[in-house]
Amino acid sequence: MEARVYFQTADELFAKLGDFFSDLDIATGGETETGESYIVIITTEEELNTIKEKGLRVEITYPDIKEKFRLMTGVDPNNPELLRDFGYYFTYWEMIDTLNRLKANYPSVCSLMNIGVSHQGRPLWTLKISDNPTVDESEPAVYINGATHAREPLGTHCCIDFASWILTNYGLDSTITWLVNNREIYITPVMNPDGYVYNSDSGGASANWRKNRRIIQSPYVGVDLNRNYGYKWAYDNSGSSGSPSSETYRGPSRFSEPETRVVRDFMLAQKIRTQMDYHTYGQYNIYSWGYASVTPPDEITLREMVDTFRMYNQYPASRTGQISRVLYTANGVSTDWEYADTLWEGNRKFVTYAFTIEMGTTDFWYGWNNPSYVDNECRLNRNNNFYLTRLAGVFFEPAGVIINDTLQGNRSGKLDPGEDAYVWFKFRNRAVHSLDSAYSISFVVRSLDPRVILVDSTFSMPVIRRKEEANSRAAMLRISATRDIPPGTIVRLKMIISYLNDELAMSQPIDYQITIGNIVSITEGENKRPFSPIPNPSRGHLNRLFNYLSGEDITLKILGADGRTLREVKGKDTAQDLILKEGIYFVEIKKGKEKEIRKLVVVK
Repeated sequence: MEARVYFQTADELFAKLGDFFSDLDIATGGETETGESYIVIITTEEELNTIKEKGLRVEITYPDIKEKFRLMTGVDPNNPELLRDFGYYFTYWEMIDTLNRLKANYPSVCSLMNIGVSHQGRPLWTLKISDNPTVDESEPAVYINGATHAREPLGTHCCIDFASWILTNYGLDSTITWLVNNREIYITPVMNPDGYVYNSDSGGASANWRKNRRIIQSPYVGVDLNRNYGYKWAYDNSGSSGSPSSETYRGPSRFSEPETRVVRDFMLAQKIRTQMDYHTYGQYNIYSWGYASVTPPDEITLREMVDTFRMYNQYPASRTGQISRVLYTANGVSTDWEYADTLWEGNRKFVTYAFTIEMGTTDFWYGWNNPSYVDNECRLNRNNNFYLTRLAGVFFEPAGVIINDTLQGNRSGKLDPGEDAYVWFKFRNRAVHSLDSAYSISFVVRSLDPRVILVDSTFSMPVIRRKEEANSRAAMLRISATRDIPPGTIVRLKMIISYLNDELAMSQPIDYQITIGNIVSITEGENKRPFSPIPNPSRGHLNRLFNYLSGEDITLKILGADGRTLREVKGKDTAQDLILKEGIYFVEIKKGKEKEIRKLVVVK
């Protein structure tokens, strides 16, 4: 059956259940509208009675789990011949066919790897996406995987969705193209092939198998692969179980299972900076540690990253955070080992910023016959994969561009037609890993509009560290606009940044844009005329610079071409004749809190 177990705090849950907690098959967690917490478990009447005896309130949501499976899929779980179909989800065989099709369609940027085999000899097929997919280029790497638990096909679908999206947009989207050319993207859609195939080809009772299929102690089958990783393995009996009958059985020893050893050896051979492990269900964005509510190192970065996940997928804030705080404690999990700074065979293991997203709602198999639901969940998390790919190495983003016309120009803060000024740029290295500081950096900037000229176009910096914002203020570049460029014109400036990332030479383009001229206008009230110059052709200069309407709060300042104030008048004084000789001037007009600066050329 399926049931809910209600509790007020996690401490209450663990205190009342003790080690029995680890024997539960927990599907997800949640909160009621009144704020009461609960876990959803797949259980038996005997287990449920034990929970009641320990003083917790329970509610049976499905007396027969087979009936829920029938509702989620439209398939009769008592007919095993029909369970060879996962509906809209991929079976293991359909996953292989799809990966091979992607490889055939995009051979220049895609290869298919067998990174190792399961207990029953099935490959953990892994797609590699890169500009040289059959060569190890030592580029920064990201790793995305799904279906560590065999009954979670939505994670598999999400992996394939992201791979298809990246490949179809290569050569069309400039950022995706750059990332494929400068990253190693690894995707393993099914981490537990034996259990996954058992759900499709045998089905168990209701395609609800979670563990792998290795028999450790007859008649019990399987190890929970996400309790078998080496860091804090068997830390306690609340976050994993030592009983082979349990759904969270951790195995006889750390990395006892061939599937976890495959992943271990694969990751030890790579410098994988960021990793995503997709599970279902409950809509959680979570980071380590899982083994206990201990504050992890660099928690600020971890928190920033899961908050970004939430921005993209809109999962609840209460389900975004540390695994052990927002879900439950679990030791021997993949993300804890991946993030841990520990030794492996005497060598320091590479630290990976690893995360878990629990996708989906309602059930592991919900979406079987609902493609729009599945596609939407994948779209919600597509940007999270894209985000982790960007941050898996040095990645520059523009953070602003400043026009400085104090020394040469009219001090408007904009580049006006015919004006010379200085420009400086802000940029941020978004990489999260300490290895991904940029060194020996050189910059080249060019204008994409011939009417704007960068007189100086190069500068350099020694280093920009990960997560650091920097700027080129110490090497301000001169910029000039021609007289014929209209105010309001948007001009793109392209910066090419060349640098070393982990001793690998790279370059990245980033784009800025500036708007020419000050196009802020001063609006008159009802029945008022706008300011307008009145020419006096007979004398070659302006007798009255502006029509003035009495009573307005106006200050008018005349500046010379060198920036010196030549005349300042206020209020009704602006109605007097202002005689200007031939030349270039700047007029600063203030009305209340509004200000406008215009260039004025007086000619004969």
